[in-house]
Amino acid sequence: MLGELVLGKYQVTRALDEGGMSKIYLAHQSSPARDVVVKVLKAPLRAQPKAVEHFRREVHILSRFAHPHAVAYCDSSTGDARGPILVMEHLRGIDLNALLHREGRLTAERTGRLLAQLCDVLQAAHDAGIVHRDVKPGNLMVLYPGTPQESLKLMDFGLAKMSSMLYISPEDLVDFNLPAASGTPEYIAPEMVRGTDMDRRGDLYSVGVLLFEMLAGRRPFVRRSIEALMLAHADDAPPSFADIGQPGLVSPALEAVIQSCLAKSPDDRPAKAWGLAQAYEKALGKRLIVARAQAPATGAAQRTSSAPAPSTSSTPVPSDRNAVRESFEARMPESMAMVKLKGFIYDLGGEVIESVPGMIRVRIEGPAEKKPGGLFGWGSGRKAGLQTASSTDLELHMERKAPAQSNELTITLVMRPGGGMMTPEWRDRCNRIGRDLKAYLMGR
Repeated sequence: MLGELVLGKYQVTRALDEGGMSKIYLAHQSSPARDVVVKVLKAPLRAQPKAVEHFRREVHILSRFAHPHAVAYCDSSTGDARGPILVMEHLRGIDLNALLHREGRLTAERTGRLLAQLCDVLQAAHDAGIVHRDVKPGNLMVLYPGTPQESLKLMDFGLAKMSSMLYISPEDLVDFNLPAASGTPEYIAPEMVRGTDMDRRGDLYSVGVLLFEMLAGRRPFVRRSIEALMLAHADDAPPSFADIGQPGLVSPALEAVIQSCLAKSPDDRPAKAWGLAQAYEKALGKRLIVARAQAPATGAAQRTSSAPAPSTSSTPVPSDRNAVRESFEARMPESMAMVKLKGFIYDLGGEVIESVPGMIRVRIEGPAEKKPGGLFGWGSGRKAGLQTASSTDLELHMERKAPAQSNELTITLVMRPGGGMMTPEWRDRCNRIGRDLKAYLMGR
């Protein structure tokens, strides 16, 4: 890509980095005059749906979330011939992994200042329904290191999960096995090792590992193999600083805060990132949290001018006379609605064609026979089999009636014939799908 003009305005100047899935380049934009970072998926992975989905998810999240301590979104494309592209601000600094390698360990006060900024951005992300799932030194950029202006930016949302129902990933809809371990083994939460899903408190476990490493110069668990390391996170009690030969490294109160983050059960960890920052500050006995960082109490992230405003509603529902529409309201928690919708689509045996925040498009081939029972027994007691003369493209739109009413949901189905033929048989099938989805969500 060196020398190429990406998206018609970003001139690639040099390679910056390469990870397991992506390549990172430095590029220059003429208007406005600035350097940016261009992230592209590696060529061999562009044909792998899961890799593409992770990349698309990062684009979706960064384009809707902005915070002073998160890398800023600039531009993106998911339809480029070179594969999906993400353009972000260029951060001039050093990642925390390189900083720790260079300096060994940090003082409790310096660690606390960086922690306050990290908890600030994590609280905003968690309030927006985003769990990062890969908090580690390599994903934290330290700007102006070693100066009074030292600050931190959270990067790489490729493994992040949006807990809000307004986004359902294709992999969530087609794979109902227990979640695979996701994240970096050195910082992974116990619940992810056990194959269960994690919430915001899983991010705080990773922060606990990070705090231990920043203060002690080593991680709490060091094992000879990845498997042994992950089992240690799941089963072994975290060592104290005395256990690793560093008694008195920090005060007992401060060590207790770190140990609380490393609890095996999420219920025993701090409930919120902001609470962790306050507990650390109290244990240290010194004011570290700047006034601006109290913004997460309102649940609103500060945004930059380059990123679009967040959306609390679905993508616009198209008007199409060659489609069958069914719309109804559901009253239930978003998390429950998401599980039920995933189960319903799974039972239909559909193929996920597209998923963006607020809309999932599924193709249901026909003639087809409905799966018996399914994950939630959809159709139990009903006539087995749905015969149709044509496939169906189904768009499922979801939105809140009002931003503050997370339990008041509007579900809209838009169904189109895959072959372009709206036969009476096909219409009958669409009507039945709509009726069954409504009954399914209402538990009847």
